[in-house]
Amino acid sequence: MYFTVPNHTRHLIAFTADSCDSVLQCSQRSNASLPDLLHFVKDITERSKVTDITMVVGLIYVHRLKKTLPPEARGDSDTPYKIFLSSILVASKYLSDHSLQNKTIADITNGLYTIKDVNTMERSFLGLLKYDLWVDYNEIKKFADEHQNLAVNVNGEEDD
Repeated sequence: MYFTVPNHTRHLIAFTADSCDSVLQCSQRSNASLPDLLHFVKDITERSKVTDITMVVGLIYVHRLKKTLPPEARGDSDTPYKIFLSSILVASKYLSDHSLQNKTIADITNGLYTIKDVNTMERSFLGLLKYDLWVDYNEIKKFADEHQNLAVNVNGEEDD
């Protein structure tokens, strides 16, 4: 089945940043080279031309990840950035033969992450998800229904 979601809304981008930031407790952002997470998500989303459906599938993966991690799990200050990049990369590859490539992700981070870093992120993310990537229409619809503030509509209508 085909389903549509509106163009990147500020709600989807903000929800994505919040979701990635809330997966686990991370050390304080002391790294001056890290941009604000919300701006990073917006910039990468626009520069990668990632589709909204890819973002939503990536969010489903992020929520799966959150459920699998033990409560005592901790991350570094850039962990939410890595989770975001990994989620859209893996979702893109799952959904399309013309997916984002690891090199593209590395390039659009403007030197923040190397291709080796992106490869490591992807492998780690897949391992934590136990390679459970299957997402179907019903799961996307359920996710959209649970998170109505995203303005994600699988019926083809657009909200703001």
